[in-house]
Amino acid sequence: MKKEIREFIEREIMKDERGGILKDTDPLIESGIIDSLGIQILLAHLEETYSVHIPDEELIPENFETVESIVALVERVKG
Repeated sequence: MKKEIREFIEREIMKDERGGILKDTDPLIESGIIDSLGIQILLAHLEETYSVHIPDEELIPENFETVESIVALVERVKG
């Protein structure tokens, strides 16, 4: 899951900026890699790919700060 999410962000959100190299601990929001539109794109992808619904109360910056935090979010809402 971690690899797939990282590759999706590199391909669809970063679009090869920074050479397409993203680490699981890179700060996505703080560094400007992902913005509010990017979060919406990622959210749609996560819900479709992993068959989850991410409730509004989980849509906080901390849950989208790194690839690791995104994976933790998906695992948490999957139960």
